[in-house]
Amino acid sequence: MKSLHPIFLSISTVCAGAVMAAEDPQESHGIHVYEEEIVVSAPFQRNEANTALPINVLTGEALRREVEDELGNTLKNQIGIHSTSFGPGVGQAVIRGQSGNRVQVMQNSVNNIDVSAVSPDHTNGVEAALASRIEVIRGPSTLLYGNGAVGGIVNVIDDRIIESSLDKPEFVIEQSHNTVNDGDKTVAKFNGSFGIVNLHLDAFTRDNNNVDINGFAIDETALELEEEAHEGEEHEDEGHEEEEITNSKGYIANSDAKSDGYTIGTSISGEQGFIGMSVATLDSNYGLPGGTHGHHEEEHGDEHEDEHGADEHGDEEEGEDFVRIDMEQTRYDLKGEYRFESGFFEQFQASVNYTDYEHSELEIESDGTAFVGTVYSNEGYEGRFTATHRQVGKLQGVWGLQLSNTEFSALGEEAFIPKTDSTGFSVFAIERIDAERMSWEFGYRYGYNETDPGENCDRDESTHSLSASMLYDINSDSNIMIGLSSSERAPTLEERYSNVQINACTTSSDPEDLVAHVATGRLEIGNANLDKEKATNIEIGFRQHSGKLTGEFGVYYNEISDYIFLEDSGEFEEQTISSYTADDATFYGVEGRLSYAALQSEYGELDLSLQGDLVKASFDDGGDVPRIPPARFGVGVAWHATAWSVDLKLTEVFDQKDTAIGEFETEGYTALELYADYHIDLSSGELLFFAKGSNLLDEEIRNHTSFLKNFSPEPGRGVRLGVRYTY
Repeated sequence: MKSLHPIFLSISTVCAGAVMAAEDPQESHGIHVYEEEIVVSAPFQRNEANTALPINVLTGEALRREVEDELGNTLKNQIGIHSTSFGPGVGQAVIRGQSGNRVQVMQNSVNNIDVSAVSPDHTNGVEAALASRIEVIRGPSTLLYGNGAVGGIVNVIDDRIIESSLDKPEFVIEQSHNTVNDGDKTVAKFNGSFGIVNLHLDAFTRDNNNVDINGFAIDETALELEEEAHEGEEHEDEGHEEEEITNSKGYIANSDAKSDGYTIGTSISGEQGFIGMSVATLDSNYGLPGGTHGHHEEEHGDEHEDEHGADEHGDEEEGEDFVRIDMEQTRYDLKGEYRFESGFFEQFQASVNYTDYEHSELEIESDGTAFVGTVYSNEGYEGRFTATHRQVGKLQGVWGLQLSNTEFSALGEEAFIPKTDSTGFSVFAIERIDAERMSWEFGYRYGYNETDPGENCDRDESTHSLSASMLYDINSDSNIMIGLSSSERAPTLEERYSNVQINACTTSSDPEDLVAHVATGRLEIGNANLDKEKATNIEIGFRQHSGKLTGEFGVYYNEISDYIFLEDSGEFEEQTISSYTADDATFYGVEGRLSYAALQSEYGELDLSLQGDLVKASFDDGGDVPRIPPARFGVGVAWHATAWSVDLKLTEVFDQKDTAIGEFETEGYTALELYADYHIDLSSGELLFFAKGSNLLDEEIRNHTSFLKNFSPEPGRGVRLGVRYTY
């Protein structure tokens, strides 16, 4: 990797030199453009440049370039955002070092009811390929969206309920192939209006084989270091014969996946608003890399000759067991808006979704027989209602109500979380004051939630969140943002109730009584007496939003009392014992990006970019927070002509040496990506041919944020080739 540093420095020098010699700007397609379109995830009808929040927006061609099979991988090139994986089938967003239940994933501004926050091996129940826009708020957003948004929110926005009539129908179909996993993906979308009636249809399907890598999947050297670290410790499994694990070379075993889904939506729209509904289904089946789960030797009561068994995939090693996830989700949405012609209120918006989610953890034995170990389900509704009042003097506000009711269950002989009913509501209000060059926003949110697993473990609690921010316009092209917030988060089901005996609301001291989470290979122990997390955050940001030089820079500092995390506390029969515990922690960091329209001529435009981010997280009593992403810095060069474009990105990810107890350092790497496309105008639309190369240096990438970094590296060199027709 050291030999690549001259390349990295040379590109950086070219970028810096071109910035100094740049000519007059025009509209650029290769750099980040601060869209005039309003940001729907923010409380007021403002565009990105005038929003007093740190926001990432992916839309249009920029979104199409970044879309990957998993949501986290789609967002990982944005500042402040990384991806954590649990094998190639799972990729969740990490925002400023926080993920899981602290990052709330929504679809069209309403929480997606799945179980992705329960465990790192559970994927999100959203499909990035169908999105028309993805918005991310970096930093605490509990005031806007509730209990789970201490780290930030990801809002996946699509057109399933069309809000205003279209002048002409829209149709898109895309077909692509990825060489790194022999994957094929098809995506199709249709939007059309028939008078005041609007119709939306979409569908996708993707299927891939095992993922190619450079070298061995399992880092045996790292595993040996872990074993040496445990030498001399007393283990309950002394004398237990360890299970042999086959180390695949050149590919990640059991990393094939298949997914498909469709959406049907209709709405009626007019001058004063719209109302509509939709139904969407999503089915996904993916494997978890071998060697990461515990060996289950009990007799199974539910033998299942599954269509996703090992024989279908053909790559499982003889004599070895594997785990797969088989997921099904159906979601129903009702959404409407009414704009008042006069009166105190300007508009009213309502969104309600009902979701029926279920997935099975399939244990596939060496003969191809599949057994259902645990069935997870989450069923319920969530509603969000907001009213915007007209400006009174210099004051404009948004008031809201949010309701939820869900029933979670994990059934089967390996279920380690009890069936739990959850109900809750919250009310919030945000007011904005606009002065000549300055805007202020103030807000408060109150939330109340009840969890009922039965017996003596019922819990009810309230949370309070406050925020204040200031946006000051330095001139017409730039502004400064200062934000303060105080947020609370109640513990989640898995943090409180994993392996908790409901009748006594305690955990057993005997490891024999613990039920393993087979997919993660861990004995996870909750704590029913965990207190709420309380986060106090301050950040300062600068944004240059127009002109030939655009970009932003920000610093933040976040103190979290009673920060809840999963701490490895021992071993039992080859399985790690992990307990949810709480300690005060501090997160701080910097992030920034800079884009420049460097050169323009009749032949095209040259755009240059720089970006990077750094986050540090440590416990107040000493030691670092686990799985914090390393620092990184990247440069980009893009050329855009009338019919074609080329975009080159080089990112240096540094070593992560700030590690938690029991955690080992992770080597850095250099990631090289290349995107190119060619447009052909047709009388009936446009044809686009594109190619995207990822990890072109074919580096062995171990993702420090992943629980499986020693078992499953990131994909090796791959090229995605595709064609898209747009009408």
